[in-house]
Amino acid sequence: MKNKIKKILLLGMTAMFTAGAAGTAVISCPVWADEAEQNSETAEEPKAEDAAVEEEIADQTDDKTENTDLKTVEHPRMSVYSIRRFSIVKDGEEVFQIKQEPADYKMDFDYWEITNPYDETATVNTENMYEMFGVLAAFDLSNGVDAANTDTGLDNTKTYFTVDFVNTVNDDTAKETQDADATATILIGNTDENGDYYACVKGYEEAVYLLSKESVNSLLELKPFNLILKIPALVNIDTLDSVDMSIGKKTYTMKLDGSDYKFGKKTVKKEKFTELYQALQSIMLDSEVEETKDAADKEEVLTVTFHRNTEEAPEVTLKYYTYDDTYDSLEINGTERFLVKAEDVDALVKQIKKAF
Repeated sequence: MKNKIKKILLLGMTAMFTAGAAGTAVISCPVWADEAEQNSETAEEPKAEDAAVEEEIADQTDDKTENTDLKTVEHPRMSVYSIRRFSIVKDGEEVFQIKQEPADYKMDFDYWEITNPYDETATVNTENMYEMFGVLAAFDLSNGVDAANTDTGLDNTKTYFTVDFVNTVNDDTAKETQDADATATILIGNTDENGDYYACVKGYEEAVYLLSKESVNSLLELKPFNLILKIPALVNIDTLDSVDMSIGKKTYTMKLDGSDYKFGKKTVKKEKFTELYQALQSIMLDSEVEETKDAADKEEVLTVTFHRNTEEAPEVTLKYYTYDDTYDSLEINGTERFLVKAEDVDALVKQIKKAF
């Protein structure tokens, strides 16, 4: 895993990357990988039924107005590459949201942001993300069931999925289209005798569907931590002005000065600069912090601040604090979220001191 992360960071520094970073599975649910593979195969060899679906999709969007509002779709169908925003609300509380946020300072694979429970500093594992999207793409919301005289639980449900997407099942079309043009909110109700969930599309509640318990539960039980790369930050070197590293009362600065690479006032070789720059972003996240400590009960070990060369790109500050005998906690831009191995932080501190 560390070698994979190192490769990602190296590619990030040359601003070249293709979507699909490697990582651990999001949830132990084989259907995710299976569905993702099936969708990919569809893109390779378009089938006759896909053409029929595309025609149906076109019919659904004919009455879309010229404003920028998204069209609410009665029978949502999509490619895994169609999705531009997805959120999960459980019992009235949004517990997860991911969306695509392109920006000039980002690399294309880094357009995705998990805005709940994280923020733009978390780097999305796109391989796992597309597995999750495969669940949505596999939902059958066209063939309803007879739910007369059945307590579906849909009338008053506060649990639902909302997805904004490009209204196509064709992978190539989805990839070539930047913005979503359709949206659907999928209401989740009670379960039947097999544990499968009654569902309907908001605005079209007269049609009731059954969604498999495996698929729905994989989303309701989703753990956001399993959807991110286990690195503290990914800062494209093309957007870098300088990095400050504070250890105790001493601060070390590495800076890009035109074509020169500098440690303090000393010019160093590019290889030495990039080696340390990678190391600053390579400490592996171990887990989320379950209980934060009071300021009096922890000691700052290392602070790393990435200063950017463009106002559009946010400054990123990483602060490592003592936590216990095994772990240090990591605060990112003022929010303490993760635990990392204390020995990894100690090794980075030594590497910084040695470099200067």
